[in-house]
Order: sequence, then C-alpha cells, then structure tokens
Amino acid sequence: MIVLEEVERSQPLAEALSRIPQDLAPVLLDSSDGSGWSMLAWAPDRVISGVVEPQPKPRGECQTNSWPLAQENPAALLQKATKGESWSCDADLPMFGGWLGWFGFACGHAFEAFPWVAQEPLGFPDYHFGRYRRCVVQNPEGRVWLLWGASKETVDGPVASAVDEAIQKPGGDESSSEVAQVRKQFHEWGFCGTPGRPERCDFAPTKIQANVEPLAFQEGVSTLRAWIGQGELFQANYSHCMTGAAPDDARQFYQHLRAQQPVAFSAYWEDAHGRALLSCSPELFLAIDGDTLETRPIKGTAPRGDSPESDAIALECLQHSEKEIAELTMIVDMARNDLGRIASLGGVRVVSAGEVEAFSTLFHRTARIQAQWDSSQGLAALMRATFPPASVTGAPKVRALQAIAELEKQNRGPYCGALGYWLPGAKPRGAFSVLIRTALIADQRLALRVGAGIVWDSDPKSEWEETLLKARYLTKQ
Repeated sequence: MIVLEEVERSQPLAEALSRIPQDLAPVLLDSSDGSGWSMLAWAPDRVISGVVEPQPKPRGECQTNSWPLAQENPAALLQKATKGESWSCDADLPMFGGWLGWFGFACGHAFEAFPWVAQEPLGFPDYHFGRYRRCVVQNPEGRVWLLWGASKETVDGPVASAVDEAIQKPGGDESSSEVAQVRKQFHEWGFCGTPGRPERCDFAPTKIQANVEPLAFQEGVSTLRAWIGQGELFQANYSHCMTGAAPDDARQFYQHLRAQQPVAFSAYWEDAHGRALLSCSPELFLAIDGDTLETRPIKGTAPRGDSPESDAIALECLQHSEKEIAELTMIVDMARNDLGRIASLGGVRVVSAGEVEAFSTLFHRTARIQAQWDSSQGLAALMRATFPPASVTGAPKVRALQAIAELEKQNRGPYCGALGYWLPGAKPRGAFSVLIRTALIADQRLALRVGAGIVWDSDPKSEWEETLLKARYLTKQ
C-alpha cells in the first residue's frame, strides 16, 4: 500500500461514514473506545460471498449431521483467492486495507459435525469478504493515513501500471486517474478536517422485542442443565433473536451504538443493496502477526450500577462468583485446546486467566491466550482448528454445537462468527473479533441475537435477564 496523504489529527473515521456513497460499500473497523487503530475502506475490487449448504444426498441414503458442503469451505475459498498475494505498506502501520469481511456461524459446518437448521431470516450471506485497495487508517492519537494500492501479484493491466507508477513516486502519481480520484474523495469526505465537536446524533433508540417467550427460553436453559447433569456437556452458549423496525439511517444508528458502548472492536459494514451490519463487540477472536496468535475470550457478565458504590458491589460479586470463574476457566481450556491443534509443540501460553473489563452497561471477565504456529499452514488450517470461537459454542464443542442447533432451530447468521481483516503474505497479518453485540439491518427490519453461557448452576430466569442486559446498549436512551 502506498501512502498518499498524512494528517496529523482528524475526526474519528466514523464521522466520514455519512459522506461515502452507498454504492461504494464502505466497511469500518472501529476502535470506538480509542484504545487501538481504526480503518475505513471502500470500493472493493473483488468480493467472495455466499451461503454454505449441505451437499444433496442420493435418494434413500440416510441423513447424517456431517454432510459435506455443497461448495469448498469458505476459509479455503479465501485462501485460494489470496494465493500469491503479499500485502505490504511503505509506512509502519499495523493494518492497511487487504481482505475485510466475516465468517458467519454456519461456516462452522465446514469444520465440525452438527445439524443444519433454518436460514437466517434477513438473508445475510454466511461469509463475505472484499478486497480493498482504498482505505484510511487512524491511530489512537487521531493521526490519519490515506492509503492506496494492491499486492503487485494480484493486479494486471492499467491497474498494475498505476501501482508501479505510484511506487516509483511515493507521493503518488497525480496523472493516474485512480490515484487522483482517491485523493479527491479523501478531501471531499473530510478526513483532513480540523478536529472539533462530533456531529450531533439526534436519534431515538429502536424498539425491539424477543422472538421467543421468556418461559420458552428458560425451558431451554433447563434442558441444557439436564444434559449437563447427565454428563453430555459442561457448558453451552444459548441465544435467541430480537427483532424490530429498522432505523431510517443505519449509519446514524451506528453512531448512536458506538456512543452507547465504546469498545475495541466496533464495526460497520454496508453493501450496495442497503444491507448493514453494525457491531460493538468487546471480544477478540484471533489476532495474527506472522507466527504469533492471540485470543481473548470473554465469559462472565454483571450489570453496571448507577453509582460508584453499586459498581463496586457488582464488580466484587463478579470477581468472586464461582459460576462465572468456572465458566471462564472452561472456555480458557477450550481456547488452549483449539490453539493447540495448530500451534507448535509447547507453543500455547495463558497470559491472563481472568481479568474484569468495564463497559458502559456491564462488566465482563476476560482472559488472554497466545500461541506460536507455522503460518505457512494457511488461513484454512487456522480456521479449521479454532472456528467457531470457543466462547460462543460450549464444551465439548461438537456436542455444544449439536445442542445449540436442536434448541435454537435457526442459523445465527453472522452472529457468533468472526469479522475482521486478513493480509496474506510471508508474514500474514489479521485480526478478527467475535461477532457479538451485533445488529443486522435489511428490508427495513432489524435483528439482534443475544446469548448466555449455560452451566450446571445457571438459573434460568437470571440467564434470560442476562440476555436482555446484553441488548441494553441497543435500546438505552
């Protein structure tokens, strides 16, 4: 990638969303709490997108839970599409364009055997990645870089010539129509404006309602507890869907959400058809830096109080809750096991087994695990070892996936999948969040899934209330 412009300090990248035409399909990876880097990209020149489906069985052949996919698994498709690419940047930046998108929960069928269920109702793809050569990157201090380019191995014709010319002239070649267009967009969309007060967001939070009755969800929790008592499971993540009318302006709604719950892994995705994905995830699924992997699972939730004193009480309870500690311990063991499937011998290390993080409406317990691996194994092997994320499935993972399918009876869609960026090469880079706290918008409808980790001593009513707590950021005034 070639640096075309640098700005010492600018507005948050989210402020420019309203100025980007819908047909340019913008995607924003947004560290809305200001703790990390953010990236806004637009106009992908290549897209890989689709729905995973089972391969039809011959008439008379018995159905199994492990039907092969009708197509190549999505991680392998992405790996094949990026073969030969080697992304680099002429500035020392941690992220710079590349392939941005997500693997939805149903992509887990490519790696584990569990029953197929009904499709996600809003019609979102199960996987979607675009290749972005136009992007703006922002560091925590507000400094901005306008980037343009591509892996030289992946482009041809006029584009290749333009890349070569831009490389020869680090400031960019103004005779290149594409370079000139990117610079024009940069200035028109206000990336180089003087920092000031954020744009006002006059927005009333949407009204949503659960698509399942409280007692029905609580019966599902009781069923899971029975299975746990019989020794089939230790823990399972159980979710339900909430829906409502979509807001008139999805981008303004995203501004509202990020203000309500600033986190390290916010995201906004939009396509030319008006579909939008809005995420305020606090959870890192995978960070990839060459041969180093890191995951930060979350388990354990407590509501924030309305005063410092009540906050202190809630924090104390979460820190010493046997249930919450046990839940996170199980997920740490699962994450260690998943990473151990691809890590070098002795290459998995628990950096932190349990810390409490504070957010606007709740507290979470988190852990941090690192691993060393041979990155030449590729993205497909990495996803086979680790996907779906341990924290949103359960233990043991396969039996938990089977239980989830039996009780939820509907594809989770992007929810509980992984969203982020992938930069292939000799030293690959990437980062993927777990898609929780994620709303989908399509056809004037909004859908949000929320879940809870169920263990033996879970209380059905409390677990239901926990799911509603996790939706508060969406409805909070």
